[in-house]
Amino acid sequence: MKRGWQVAAWTILAVCVLFAYESYQLKLTDTLGPGPGFFPFCLGVMGGVLAVVLLAELRLDRVDLGKEALVFNPAGVLSIALVLAGLVVAAALLEVMGFRFVALLLIAYLLVATGARNKLAIAICAVAGSFGVFYVFFELLKVPLPVGILGF
Repeated sequence: MKRGWQVAAWTILAVCVLFAYESYQLKLTDTLGPGPGFFPFCLGVMGGVLAVVLLAELRLDRVDLGKEALVFNPAGVLSIALVLAGLVVAAALLEVMGFRFVALLLIAYLLVATGARNKLAIAICAVAGSFGVFYVFFELLKVPLPVGILGF
C-alpha cells in the first residue's frame, strides 16, 4: 500500500514539475499584472511542494494507510456520475442559454446532487454563484462570457 502512495506522489511531483516548467516559458507578468503563465506556474509549484510533503510524510510513516480507504462506495460513484452528467449538460447548453442561466441551474443541481437539502441556501448559492460571478467577470473585469441567444 505504501509503495502505491509513493508511486502516486512521485508521479504527481513529475507532472507538477513539468507543468511549472512549461508555464514558466510563458510570461509571468505583463503590463496589467500577472501574465498568462503566472497562475499555472503557481499551481505547478504548489502541487510540487504538496507532493514533496506527501513523500516526506510517507517516508516518516506519518500517513495512515488504513484499509478503509479501499472500500468501494456505490453512493460515491453515483455522486460522481451525477456531477459529470451535470457538467456535460451545462457545457452543451452554455452557448445557447448563456452563462447566468446555465450556472444558476448547474449550481442548484450540483448542490442537490451532492446532498444539500436547505432550499434557501441552495437558492442563495445558485443566484450568487451565477449572477454574482457573471457581474464580477463580465462587468468589472471585462471578461466576455456567453449571454445566450436570448441575450440573458
